[in-house]
Amino acid sequence: MKRTLTSVAFAAACLAAAPVVLADELKDLPSGAKPLGGEQHAIATLSKPYPKRVYVLEPVFPVFVAGKIWVINGEKQDIEAVMSAGYAPNFAIAPDHSQLYVFDTYWSKGFRGTRTDIATFYDPLSLTIGTDVDLPKGRFLVVPKKQNAEVTPDGRYLLSYNLAPATTVSVVDTKERKYKGDVEIPGCGLIFPSAGNRFSSVCSDGTLATATFDASIKATVTRSGKFFDPDNDPVFEHVGIDKKKGTVFFVSYEGNIFPVDISKEKPVFQPKWSLLTDADKAESWYPGGWQLIALHRATQKLYVLMHKGPKWTHKQGGEEVWVFDAKTKKRIDRIKLKEHAISITVSQDAEPYLFTQTEKPSLITYNLKDGSEVGEVEFGISPYLLYVDGD
Repeated sequence: MKRTLTSVAFAAACLAAAPVVLADELKDLPSGAKPLGGEQHAIATLSKPYPKRVYVLEPVFPVFVAGKIWVINGEKQDIEAVMSAGYAPNFAIAPDHSQLYVFDTYWSKGFRGTRTDIATFYDPLSLTIGTDVDLPKGRFLVVPKKQNAEVTPDGRYLLSYNLAPATTVSVVDTKERKYKGDVEIPGCGLIFPSAGNRFSSVCSDGTLATATFDASIKATVTRSGKFFDPDNDPVFEHVGIDKKKGTVFFVSYEGNIFPVDISKEKPVFQPKWSLLTDADKAESWYPGGWQLIALHRATQKLYVLMHKGPKWTHKQGGEEVWVFDAKTKKRIDRIKLKEHAISITVSQDAEPYLFTQTEKPSLITYNLKDGSEVGEVEFGISPYLLYVDGD
């Protein structure tokens, strides 16, 4: 089943049909006539969040100043809504589903003038804006990555990565709806939240930084030993992550998995293991794509985009998704994709779906019970990142 964008069920305002009566026209009304009044708007609303709703972030490369977030019904393969966003936006979902967060950048004259960086709070049902919070230190403007903006596991703080030129993380209090300060993470990047006041970042020398901050955003930052080789086998920015347990699965260009427990003040590095057998290596299989790995928390299954190609083809989309049991470190399934994909995610319910963002572009959905195709939705120009409730 394939759906294309012919009509969109926007969850924004829909115009109701009352005309506007101007003051000068009142004199021409017949005696006894009453003006209908001004415009009236009916606000459509989304249903409550559910596991198979997919949010697709699109930076819109031809018009990079005007990003979008598509809201897709993964069960019915329909487009439910479209949210507008700014330049190279980031997106996050509150753990309790109470808010959606968009991290935006705008200029007063379109693509020039005064720059404004904000974190915007959206109602998840009406998609109306509740609050804009200024980010005075800015944002790192790059092709969006999920770990450039995050929410702490308890939902209290928004964390937004910046490089201007120092590498810092801006902290926004979601309760006070206020910018609180910045945490410096020299030489490191990305955000992997592990507690209400703690996150980790990957560093250019192959180490992991862990920052713990207090209510005044005064932070202590510690560095681990080197856990991967940044020169010969770097890790991808996107990871499989279990925010509830505090487990992160980094995948490297050579197909190695580096499991890290970040649930404590000091990270615990578990032994690395390979996605590839000797036969796989002989056939030149490699992981690749953009958002190339996903974790189903309840079953601890890892899903990884794979392709055949030479070394350093880490940006190439995947032709298959390989499924691994993270507990036994064994491959348990291979899903051949209808179309090459650059990004994947998995719904977190008991009967999960695999969502794949193709190069076409379209979103193709597979039922993980048997690997069968559920449907396809074509939309947008350059959709990139996939989000589901609970990931």
